[in-house]
Amino acid sequence: MMASKWIVLMGVAGSGKGTQSEYLAKEQNFTVISVGELLRSNKDKVIDASGETIGHVITSGALLPDKVVLDLVKAELEKIENVASKNILFDGFPRTPGQAEALNKIAEGFGKQIDYVLRFVIDDAVVTKRIMGRYKCSKCGKIYNDYFLKPIKDGICDVCGGTEFDRRADDNEESLRMRLKEYHTTTVAVVDYYSKIGVLKEVNADADFESVKKSVIESLGLS
Repeated sequence: MMASKWIVLMGVAGSGKGTQSEYLAKEQNFTVISVGELLRSNKDKVIDASGETIGHVITSGALLPDKVVLDLVKAELEKIENVASKNILFDGFPRTPGQAEALNKIAEGFGKQIDYVLRFVIDDAVVTKRIMGRYKCSKCGKIYNDYFLKPIKDGICDVCGGTEFDRRADDNEESLRMRLKEYHTTTVAVVDYYSKIGVLKEVNADADFESVKKSVIESLGLS
């Protein structure tokens, strides 16, 4: 039996990490820890004495304190039965060198290590269209995009026939500018960190889904 892999997908929001995570979960038996989803599901959690919540920080586009994120990630791992034997994928995390070092220690605590880090490389202009145009069916969660993927019938979900759609509160121009700035100025240090320890690989995320999927499979040594 092939040893389980613990991997990280890096890339700015809208680079396609989530889509490839869904593929790896469904076809390659990975358990996905999407830190973005984890934070949104805990949006009402108060993080400091001022009463500021996770949701407020996310909407502003700023980064949360490392400890807040790490505590949530560790708690999520502890919920997984026989976690050391599972393929684990961290989607969009870590985002700071401190988080990267702490994640290594968390993995070691479970007798594991981070085997691969895939960096999704994409042009900011493409990301802008992907984010500003995306929305989802309120009923089934199917994701669409004003520029790249509209429903076959306007206003009707292809999957469930729903007619109501939602856009994420943080998918706005101000938040996007902040996220891009934070990504380019902060996570470059994370890229350097993983490059130095020899686990970093880059994927051209500007390509279509199948091309990106092929690159991901090859990078991870999957069949």
